[in-house]
Amino acid sequence: MSRRRREQPELLARQAGDTDYQCALCERTVKRVTRHHLIPRSEGGRVVVDLCVPCHKTLHSFFSNHTLSSQLSTLEALRQEPDIARYLAWIRKQPDTIIRVHRRSERR
Repeated sequence: MSRRRREQPELLARQAGDTDYQCALCERTVKRVTRHHLIPRSEGGRVVVDLCVPCHKTLHSFFSNHTLSSQLSTLEALRQEPDIARYLAWIRKQPDTIIRVHRRSERR
């Protein structure tokens, strides 16, 4: 019996002739997006939205899966969170380049 490999989040990359994607959270036009479960799969969530890589990594570095499922399970709730609102004001000014996201020492 072989062990199943843990899969990486689905990454949608632009191919020749395709149009760019738009991040559902920061609303920037980007070349790549990942699928984010608004309610984490571990909590039974099925609804997904397309987020750029920095936004997706930032959400998971700021918040635990429990917090995402119980308090921040919609895009509107995420945008109204003060830490995310400050982040969105900054990220919207950035070009579509690689942005490093550092893990926060205190996750909520």
